[in-house]
Amino acid sequence: MVLISATAFGTISILAKIAYRVGFDTYQLLAFRFVLATLGMTAVALVLGQNPLALERRLLAKLFALGVAVYTAQALTYFLALRTLPASLCILIVYVYPSLTVLAGWLLLRRPITRWHAIALASSFAGVLLLLGGARFTIAWALVFAVASPLIYTAYILLGERLMSTAPAAAASSVIFSGTAVAFCILAALTGHFALPPSQSGWLVGVAIAIVPTMVAISLFLAGLPRIGANRAALLSTWEPVVTVLLAVLLLGDRLSGIQLAGGVLVLLAVVTVQAAHLWRPGPQAVLK
Repeated sequence: MVLISATAFGTISILAKIAYRVGFDTYQLLAFRFVLATLGMTAVALVLGQNPLALERRLLAKLFALGVAVYTAQALTYFLALRTLPASLCILIVYVYPSLTVLAGWLLLRRPITRWHAIALASSFAGVLLLLGGARFTIAWALVFAVASPLIYTAYILLGERLMSTAPAAAASSVIFSGTAVAFCILAALTGHFALPPSQSGWLVGVAIAIVPTMVAISLFLAGLPRIGANRAALLSTWEPVVTVLLAVLLLGDRLSGIQLAGGVLVLLAVVTVQAAHLWRPGPQAVLK
């Protein structure tokens, strides 16, 4: 289940690229995605007996705010980067977030750091430098968005770790999605892009991005997590960027330079090191991407 989940998550960047090609605006796409995702995750939560409205009011408000502010910012920066940057480059940059989470836990929460932490951190940051070094300076703003995305996602994980530790995963995910949906609907309206998909192909891509890398991927991860444990789930999740890079090369014609390929390998090695050495285990909050 977790391996299928990682494969489904790996399609999100590809579907976003296709959505842009068929005429979607960034705010329009994200509003459409999260409205459908909210409906789907609410249905999943109710089937599991987790009524989101039954959550304690203060917790409900905090989860909603987390979606409105932090998760919205993470999704927006990533999808803005995807408008210009290759999907393969974006996913490899974003996947420094496990190392960033370890580093933030050490700096902010005084969690211990070991030799393996240091190796993973050095590998991931060296990898990002190589990835950025091989990119063209004409897409500097997109690079800023790509780098900002894992930083914001790290903040989201640390905040979500505390909030979701006391809430059912599916119900909490539904509330976070609802906050994100409201935020993107407002942004789409303010920018004049609050509209339905522009064409039949737009509907197909829009529905696909709301179902496959969102509802299906999250549901399978949450179902598989208690069966195999967080450690094995973390290792299997490293399949996601591999899927994205492979699909980007096969379907979108992405090509990374030799320097960028070396950087991508270093990032993936850092992710495997973090997961295999049990330096960080993803909780339910980390499944929202």
